Amino acid sequence: MDNGETYFLQKQYSRAVECYRKALSAKLNDNNRALCWLMVGRSYAQLGHYEDARISFMNIVNLYSKTDWLPEAYIGLGDINFKSKKYSEALKNYRNSQTTSFMNRSGSRVLYKIAKTQKNLGNKKEAADCEARILKEYPRSLEARLIMKGGVVSSSGESVAVKKTTQTSSSSSSSSSAVKPAAKSSGNSKTQFAVQVSYTVKQDLANQYAAQLKKKGFSKAYVRKGSKGYSVLIGNYATKSEAQSVCDKVRKSEKNDSYVISL
Repeated sequence: MDNGETYFLQKQYSRAVECYRKALSAKLNDNNRALCWLMVGRSYAQLGHYEDARISFMNIVNLYSKTDWLPEAYIGLGDINFKSKKYSEALKNYRNSQTTSFMNRSGSRVLYKIAKTQKNLGNKKEAADCEARILKEYPRSLEARLIMKGGVVSSSGESVAVKKTTQTSSSSSSSSSAVKPAAKSSGNSKTQFAVQVSYTVKQDLANQYAAQLKKKGFSKAYVRKGSKGYSVLIGNYATKSEAQSVCDKVRKSEKNDSYVISL
């Protein structure tokens, strides 16, 4: 699985498929099996092998529906149907991903996909409702910024200008990719925040990814040891909004589901 993750990050998708399929022949719990099938599906999708990707995602739906990866499988199916212009099917898939826990973590991404699909179906009001919800519930998300950049479609179908908010960027200081302990709160006991980018059981893989992030300009990237593995984090930040701003940039750069955590 770790080799598969490495190849996927390096965009060597055929080799990633080989590694994850090999991992599936080993003794794994259901959650890890579902993760393997998810990454096989994502790799096939990147290669343009949509039917193979669909079968991989459906393995999660049919065999591992009680795992953490079911919502992501529905997202994968939705993306395949969207690319195939099967918008009604895509909409069903995206809606099926809307569990409470997944929406707490990736709600803006799900709603944005639903809005795009509704637009392609000609449902302007439904699309506008989704965009309005993103702006209200996830105002600092990448999706909210994309909406603000292009304007929002109102329920009447008219374009509505949205005032853009300015944000200040904090100066970044260099931090080592070596493993760090959990951050302790300062004397004033204020909560600090960070962006969680990845999690792996391999320290060397976590260090490698943190180093890659630093090369891409995320100088506060580092690795934190947990009870069962290693988290790749960026931060500390004094405010959640500051961390969310960085999170949006990471999600755009890495095309993943990075999210803000409190330290």
